[in-house]
Amino acid sequence: MKMDMDKIDLGTRCTIVKAEELHGQMERFLQSGNDVEVQSSDVEQIDTSALQLLLSFHKALAKDSRKLSWPNPSEQVVATAKLLGIDKHIGLSGH
Repeated sequence: MKMDMDKIDLGTRCTIVKAEELHGQMERFLQSGNDVEVQSSDVEQIDTSALQLLLSFHKALAKDSRKLSWPNPSEQVVATAKLLGIDKHIGLSGH
């Protein structure tokens, strides 16, 4: 049973500019064995590149029976994921 949870804070702007940093965090978290919580309540801008990374990350976690959770995602995150048609694929369908 996993007790620990890693956290990714997307900040206010999660765009291609932040993609390399985000990818590095994800790589470390894939090695940790923990579930991951995405802190996205402050996000005012998110782009396709960031959501593509999150989609790949979600799939990698799922292969290892791990979860990606989204407590209180911002409206912008939910709207952009829905627009791209990936909300259900990254665990945002309940928001």
